[in-house]
Amino acid sequence: DTNGFGMTKMELDRVLDSGAILGWLQAILKWLLVSFHKLIPNYGVAIILLTIVVKIVLYPLTKKSFESSAKMSALSPKMKEIQDKYKNNPQKLNAELAALYKREGVSPLSGCFPILLQMPIFFALYGLLNSFFELRGAGFLEPWITDLSQPDSIWNFAPTSILFIGSDIRLLPILMAVSQIISSKLMQPAGSSGGSSQQQSQMKMMTYAMPVIFLFVLYDVSSGLLLYWTMTNILSIGQQLYINHRQKVKAKAKA
Repeated sequence: DTNGFGMTKMELDRVLDSGAILGWLQAILKWLLVSFHKLIPNYGVAIILLTIVVKIVLYPLTKKSFESSAKMSALSPKMKEIQDKYKNNPQKLNAELAALYKREGVSPLSGCFPILLQMPIFFALYGLLNSFFELRGAGFLEPWITDLSQPDSIWNFAPTSILFIGSDIRLLPILMAVSQIISSKLMQPAGSSGGSSQQQSQMKMMTYAMPVIFLFVLYDVSSGLLLYWTMTNILSIGQQLYINHRQKVKAKAKA
C-alpha cells in the first residue's frame, strides 16, 4: 500500500527514521509514556499526557515566538507605510521590509516557529511508536480507534479506491490538518497581512499548503502518532487564545 504521494510505509519509515541521532529523545519519550500508562492504563490517555508535558517543556521557546509576533503587530503601521511607498517596486519593497525586520529583530514567519520546534520530537515519536510493541492492539475511544499502532478508519469502502486516500476515510489525519491550520492562523502576527506578495505567499504556504501535504503524506501512519500531533495543535490553539486574551487585557489597561 502507498500513501497519497506513492510512498510505501517502508519508504516513509526510511525517510522519517531518526536513527541514533534522536535515540536519546526516543528513550525519554518511552520512559514518559510507560510512566503515564502505569498511572492510567490507557495508552491513548498516556499519549495525551505526554503531549501536555512536551508543551510545558517547549513553552519558554514558544514564548519567544509569541513575543516576536507581538512585535510584528506593533510594526504594522511602518509596514503599511513601506508598502504604500514602494507598491510599484516589488524588489525595493521586499528589501525595505527585510531591512525593517532586521532592525527590529523580528521575522514575518515567527508564528510558524512553534510548529518547527515539534519536528525532532515528531521524528523521535514516529520511530518509538513504530517499534513499541505494547501499543499494538491498544485502543482509544473505541470503536473509533481500535489499535493505536495502526491508522484509524471511520469508513472502509473496499474494493473501491480513491486517489490519495485509498479505501479508507480516516478522521485523525483530517483533524490534524484542520487543527494545524487554525493553530498557524492564530500564531500569525496581526500585521503580517501588510507584507509583500512574496511574504504573504510564504505565509499561506506554511499555513495552508503544509498541513494539506502532511495530511496526505501521513494519511496511513499510526493513529497514536496523529493523536499526539492533533493534541499538540489543540493545546497550541488554547495556549494562543489565552495569550491573545492577555494581550487584549494589557492593551485595555494601558489605554
